[in-house]
Amino acid sequence: MRHGISTRLGIVTLLAAAMLLLTHTWARTASPFRDLDLLIDIRHELLTGYVEELDSSELNRAAVEGMVNDLNDPHTDFLTPEDLERFERQIKGEFSGIGAEVDEYEGRVRIITPLPDSPAWHAGVMAGDIIIEIEGESTLNMSLNEAVDRLTGEAGTDVTFTVRHDDGEEQEITVTRDRIRIQSVRGLQRGNDQHFQHMLDAERGIAYIWLTQFNDNTVEEMAEVLDQLGEQGMRALIVDVRFNPGGLLEEAREVVDLFLPPGARIVSVRGRAGPEQVLDARYPATIGDDIPVVVLANEASASAAEILAGSLKDHDRALIVGSRTFGKGSVQQIRMLEGGQGALKMTNAYYYLPSGRLVHRRDDSEQWGVDPSEGAYVGLSARQMRDMLERRRQNDVLRHNNGDDDPAEQQPLTPERIEADLLDPQLAAALRAAIGRLETGNWPTVGAGNVQARVSADERDNLLEERERLQERLSEIERQLEAVDTNGAEAPDDAEPEADATRDDDQAPETGADVEIDIELQPAP
Repeated sequence: MRHGISTRLGIVTLLAAAMLLLTHTWARTASPFRDLDLLIDIRHELLTGYVEELDSSELNRAAVEGMVNDLNDPHTDFLTPEDLERFERQIKGEFSGIGAEVDEYEGRVRIITPLPDSPAWHAGVMAGDIIIEIEGESTLNMSLNEAVDRLTGEAGTDVTFTVRHDDGEEQEITVTRDRIRIQSVRGLQRGNDQHFQHMLDAERGIAYIWLTQFNDNTVEEMAEVLDQLGEQGMRALIVDVRFNPGGLLEEAREVVDLFLPPGARIVSVRGRAGPEQVLDARYPATIGDDIPVVVLANEASASAAEILAGSLKDHDRALIVGSRTFGKGSVQQIRMLEGGQGALKMTNAYYYLPSGRLVHRRDDSEQWGVDPSEGAYVGLSARQMRDMLERRRQNDVLRHNNGDDDPAEQQPLTPERIEADLLDPQLAAALRAAIGRLETGNWPTVGAGNVQARVSADERDNLLEERERLQERLSEIERQLEAVDTNGAEAPDDAEPEADATRDDDQAPETGADVEIDIELQPAP
């Protein structure tokens, strides 16, 4: 009998546990649907009761964009079918527009970098420029997708926009759009055959590669150039990723793989969904340890460019010269939406360097990106950067002796010539580092030490400059207001008084009609 009672009690207990589990599971499952009820109800009320007829698909899109925008992540976007097509063209390295990488910054559109040889590059657009108007319309709170839509267009058409440079100067620029074909591996000069020459100093065997971004063609182009440099007797290599906005993770991995032995960690990717993804080098290094490498980076080096710089630094495979990188260490995944409605480009993970350092810069970050090596910090002020980029632009592609001589017979560029003629102290420092390593076997000091302190000091200087610019702008607005008040005509005595927007409801004139009011009045702030 006791056995029977125990059995029945066990069955009851199991049934109770099962019911609790089902209830808990249903509550968890039903909760998202209850949350969606609010969205469905609001949509229904607006579609059926709003004073003007609404487009249901536009309302749906606005709801989607509202969810995405609330994340405050400029790298997470809802891509319409048209946006997706443009995005795919850019990844493939060919599209039509002004040729600039942009992001969102304090409610405006910012130029991360103009692409070399692009219409934006030739028109004088600078890295760090803030676009404040496009075709006369303010960009304040304009979505990034809308801004890109306005800047891109058919080749041969013009677009006019106003930028605010880092020094506070505003400039209206008209750019003729063109077909943008991105050559991701470039040199500092072209030979008479118009091909890039990559030897800075043929006598010492110091080569230079400028990586503008990581697209579908990067590894293939890089391997071809490295083969040529090997035949030319390369003994040291400078890789320039300044102003490189990044690109494809797999392309970055394969480029880094050219420098590291199999099994060396390149980067790890961590997110909430799924286990950590570790990307290691897979093939024997194309560039052996006997070739010293210098990587040039700056605050416009982002994403995949930071993986290259950080991986080589952590494995002591390269000296990093320049300034701290941008800090865009997030991974975006494209999720295609059903019914051809577009896609969601969503941040789903962060990059971590072999040392464990998080690349991405959060609002509270004290460290981010990749720091220059100790004794190799070479910062540029906004004015120095503008002058350097302008000199490059003026020369288009810099040539020795105007390209009249055979490149093999030209005099090598010295650090002093680079500083004086090219206005590029960072490249001069990189060349000094390569020369010193070849001559002594050790990296010389070519810049400042105590990188963290230098980064903080530079950020403080930049903030002080920005505050000064804002104060000057505010003073200019005050002067304009004073001029308007001084020159404006006084209102005539018999002029009708303006309506008082703060009058109480009981002072409102009667309309002679019944009005249904279904709102809760709130006190004025």
